[in-house]
Formats: sequence, structure tokens, C-alpha cells
Amino acid sequence: MHDARSTRHGLEHRAFTIRPALFHELPLIAKLLTKAFWNDALFGDIIHPYRREFPEDNELYWLRRARVNWWDWSLIYLVSVVTDKGGEEVITGVALWARIGDEARRTNMKLGSRDPRRLLKPLTQAKTNAEARTWPNRAASAEHEDIIERSYHYLDDMWTGKRAESWYLESLAVDPNFHKQGQGRALVRWGFEQAEKEGVCVSVISGDGKEDFYKRCGFEVQDGWSGMGEGNPLAIAPGGLMFWKDVKIDEVASKND
Repeated sequence: MHDARSTRHGLEHRAFTIRPALFHELPLIAKLLTKAFWNDALFGDIIHPYRREFPEDNELYWLRRARVNWWDWSLIYLVSVVTDKGGEEVITGVALWARIGDEARRTNMKLGSRDPRRLLKPLTQAKTNAEARTWPNRAASAEHEDIIERSYHYLDDMWTGKRAESWYLESLAVDPNFHKQGQGRALVRWGFEQAEKEGVCVSVISGDGKEDFYKRCGFEVQDGWSGMGEGNPLAIAPGGLMFWKDVKIDEVASKND
């Protein structure tokens, strides 16, 4: 667990803790993501141009994604929390880490082919799709709401070769009221620690303006862009540089000894 000091919103001198999220916390996570990405070029301006008219729908976008992601056994939601004066935990940051590669299928992150829990994600996805047809996201652009999903296959080749096995930071957000207190770096550090234990690389796609932050976190190599590839819909979005912490050959050898 990582500790630091929180100094705002009446939570002065209180340590924060990094821990796995709980299912019942997904609505709170959705609220935090909405707040953190409100002014983001991609999740704000491009995907949700009508968020000011329909802020609750913007929040619903994140909640629907989180409920589906929860049942993907290769994904892990982490939260940073502080404890208020009444002893209640307050979620102040969130990270979604994904384990990419064949190794994930040989670990307990992925279930056996006959495990009934494998049905939970597709069933949740079907339910979510039905809800979206009945209650569409009014904050979103009809053209760009699924822009991220439509871009996935353009980037598959980036996670090959020495990068085929990776811990990928899919999203990271800290409540703006708790910036510059080390919470984001602690949420990133968790993935670096897992990758070091397994001898695999770490990867992230940076939001616009967040490049220096990820370099300070330890991502050493910039290689790739989220909008690469002819016809990639994400080419219209600013930012999107891909950063890596590659595994050195001697590190891989030591893990296999």
C-alpha cells in the first residue's frame, strides 16, 4: 500500500491508500471519471459535446463501461481513498489496469473455458446495449460515442514481439481537488510493480498534455500513436502518444532462471 498526505476538502494530514475497487463503488468511480475528464479533448469535447446540457448522461457513459469491464477477468480497477473525519472512505482516484497477452489466459485473471462466470461479461454487455438503445446517451455525439471501440484493431500490432505481454494502463483519473499529492503516481506504480514481478513491459496511451507526467512515472520510450493507421477514427483526437517501459533482455533472462 502507498501512503501520501491529503491536504484539501477538510481531509488535511490524512494518508491515502491504494486498493482494489469494490463493485458497489462503480457509481462513485463513474462520478469521479466524469469530473476528471470533463474538460478532456477526447472524452469531453469529441465524445460528449452536449455534456453541459446532460451531465448525468456523461456520467452514465462511464458507469456502463465500468459495469461491463468489471466482469473482464483481465482488468483490474484500483482506487485511491482517504478517510474523512467521520471514518468513511472517500474515493479520490481510479486506475484501470489491463493484463495483455497470452500469459493472462494462463493465470487466475482468466477463467477456465467452462467456468460459468465467463458468461457474466457478455450478458452484462447485452444488457448494457439494450439499455443504451432505450436510454441513449444524450450528452454524446452520435458519430463519436464509440470512437474508442472502433479504433482498437488499428493498434493490435503494437502489443507484439517483446511487448506481447504487458500491463496496460487503460485509464487513470484523480479528482482535480486532490491533484499533485502523489495519488496518480501511486496508481501507476502498482502496474509497474506487477510488471516487474512478471518480467513484462508496461504501456499507456497518454491523454493530451499528460506526456510529461507519464515520463516522470517511469515510461521511458515513446513509440506509436492512438490515431495511427489509415482510417483510424482517433486520428482526429489530440494527444494519444503511446509510452512504454520495456523489459530488458537480462531482466527477462533472470525471471526465467
